[in-house]
Amino acid sequence: MKIFIGEMMSCNLNYQPEYIVYQLEDNFEITTMVEDADIIVFPGTCSCTNENISYSIEYISSILKRKKTSAKTYVTGCLTRKFKKSELFDIENWLEANVDFIIPQNSPNLLLKMISEEKFKNIEKDDFGAWIAYQNEAYLYISNGCLNNCTFCKTTFQKLPLKSVDFNKAKLAVNEIAMNGIKKINLVGTNISQYGLDINGTYMLPKLIEYIENVYDISELGLIGFAFKDAINNDFSFVMQNSSKLNLISGSLESGSDRILNLMRKGFTSEEIIQFIETIRKKYPKDFLLSIIAGFPTEEIEDVKKTLDVLNTINPSYVAICRYTDSKYVYSHQHPQLTPTEIQEHARIYQKVLSRRKISAPIKGDDYIYN
Repeated sequence: MKIFIGEMMSCNLNYQPEYIVYQLEDNFEITTMVEDADIIVFPGTCSCTNENISYSIEYISSILKRKKTSAKTYVTGCLTRKFKKSELFDIENWLEANVDFIIPQNSPNLLLKMISEEKFKNIEKDDFGAWIAYQNEAYLYISNGCLNNCTFCKTTFQKLPLKSVDFNKAKLAVNEIAMNGIKKINLVGTNISQYGLDINGTYMLPKLIEYIENVYDISELGLIGFAFKDAINNDFSFVMQNSSKLNLISGSLESGSDRILNLMRKGFTSEEIIQFIETIRKKYPKDFLLSIIAGFPTEEIEDVKKTLDVLNTINPSYVAICRYTDSKYVYSHQHPQLTPTEIQEHARIYQKVLSRRKISAPIKGDDYIYN
C-alpha cells in the first residue's frame, strides 16, 4: 500500500498535520508519485481566507486529476469546517462529490484508523494524547483548540473547540516516553495553557508539569503552544519557577505595545508578561521561542519600537515574525488595514533589529498577504 501525502496548507496553529504525517511515514510506504498511490491524504487544508480556500480546492483538484481510478482520497483540516452558504460556493458538497473520506478537523486518529484498522487498532483515543519521537525528543500532543478570543485568530470563526486528553492518559504517555529512554519531552497543543479546562473545569498544565518534574528519567521539558494570558491570569508562575526540567517555552507575544495588545484582546500587558517571565526565570534558566505579528491593523513605527523594547528585555533566542493576514471573518478586519508595503516594512525592521541582537528572526507568511 503506497500513500501520497498532499501539500501542507494549514497554519502553525494546527499541529494535527505533523502528527498525521509522522504516523503515515512511520507505518506506510510513502510515494511522491500521485499516479502510484493507493491512498491520497490531504492532512492540512486551510480556510483562513477566500484565497486560501481557493488555493486548497485548486490544489486538491490538480491532484485528483492525476490519481489512478482505484485510489482512495482522504481530506481533513480546516477545509472540513462548516461553511456559511454565502461563502464562495458549496464547499461541503464539492468535497462530498470529489473526495472519498472527509475527516473532521480535530480527529487525526480517526483518519489513521480508517486508513489502517490493523496498524492503528491499539490507539484508543480519538483525538490527542499520542506522542511521537524525533531525534531523541518526544512530542506529546495534549490538547487542540483554544477558548480565547484574540481578534486576529482564525480558529475563532472556525469554532475549533478546546479538546484535551485525559490527565491519567497523559501521565501514562509520559511514563511510556521515559520507559523508551527518551530524556526530553515537549508538550504540544494550540493552547496548552488551557489543557484540561474542558474536561476538569480547571487548568491542568501546572499539575502535568509537577508530575513530569517527579519522573526521574525525564531530564528536560518544553512547552509548545503556550498562552501567556491563561498562565498570567491563573498564576502558573510558582510551578513553572520551581521546575528544574522546564527549559523551553514556545508561545505568542504578538506585540509589546499595550495599545496593540488591547486591540488584539491578548489579555495581558507588556509589563505583566515581562514580570511573569522574570519570575519564572528566577531559579532556573528558561529559553523562549516567541512569535510576533508585523503589520497588525493600525500598527505604527512607535508600536514596533515598543515591541522591540519588550523583546530586548525578554531576550528570546528565536522570534517568528508573522506578517499580518486579514480575513473578513475576524474582528481585526474592522480596523484600518496596513498596506502590503507597510506590513513588509514593519517585518523588515523587526528582522533587521533582532538579527543585530543575534536573535534568529525568520519572516513568516510571505505568500499570504492580501490587500
